[in-house]
Amino acid sequence: MEKNHEIDLKIVGGRIRAARQRLGLTQEKAAERTDITGQYWSLLETGRERGSVSTYLQIADALDLTLDDIFYEKIGVLRTEKALLKGGDLSDCTAEERQIISETVHALKAALKRTRER
Repeated sequence: MEKNHEIDLKIVGGRIRAARQRLGLTQEKAAERTDITGQYWSLLETGRERGSVSTYLQIADALDLTLDDIFYEKIGVLRTEKALLKGGDLSDCTAEERQIISETVHALKAALKRTRER
C-alpha cells in the first residue's frame, strides 16, 4: 500500500509560527537563535519556501520542538499525554482538556528553558 507523504508547507509554517508566538518571539528574534535570516524565516512560516532538514532542525532547537512537532499534527500531544498517563490519571478528561493540559506542559517547559538560559 502506497502512503501519501506530501507535506503541506503552509501547515508546517503555521506550526512553526504558533510555537514561536507561544515563546513570545518575533521572527527576527527566533531567527537570531539559528543561522537563518529573518526574511527566510518568514518565507518558511508562510509556506512559500521549503527548508532543508538542517534548517528545520535549527528551528526545532530554537523553539524547543522536535521534528515530529513540526511535521506531524498530533504526535507532540500524544507523546505528552502518554507521559502524563504514566504519572497521573487523565482518563476522566475530555480530548479538549487533554489538549489544553498538553499545551500547558509544553509552554511551561519552554518557559523553564528560557529561564535556564538567562
